[in-house]
Amino acid sequence: MSFWGEYSRFKDEIDLALIQNGCVEIELYSIIASLIRESKNGCGLSVRDVSNRRKSDISKRFYGNAGFPDFVILNREKDQNNITVYGCIEVKMPTIELNKEDEQIRGHKQSFDIVLYTNGIRWILFDNGKTLFDITLGEIIKDNKRYRIKWYGKEKWEALLERIDNIEWFK
Repeated sequence: MSFWGEYSRFKDEIDLALIQNGCVEIELYSIIASLIRESKNGCGLSVRDVSNRRKSDISKRFYGNAGFPDFVILNREKDQNNITVYGCIEVKMPTIELNKEDEQIRGHKQSFDIVLYTNGIRWILFDNGKTLFDITLGEIIKDNKRYRIKWYGKEKWEALLERIDNIEWFK
């Protein structure tokens, strides 16, 4: 499913995940991976889900000071000896407020040059520890025991897509 440029489809998927499955973190993985793969430089990237990895000879290059992130961003190399790790993505549930100083994020920033941190609603990009962008697409509202999202206008979505398009993964 393509989300690139389709804010209504993106919002609908996040809303459905929240309503139908309590929006566990893993619900967002395919959505976020799609956005990165469909970006301008996504065709030059390999987006790998390492959220459930265990340490091994192959996976040790993805393990950082905070353990494994949810995704690593790699070059599209098929030779295991020539794999380059460009950065990582850490995903949280939409109901979790992102904290730039979270211990896990600090560890990822120490281990990976580029870290994309998101709960699907707020998107933060760190490059060598510095915040390059911080875009919020809406806010979580809690009514009684149920959550819903109050989405902001399309201009925030367009700004996010432009920023994702311009992430300099290959340095």
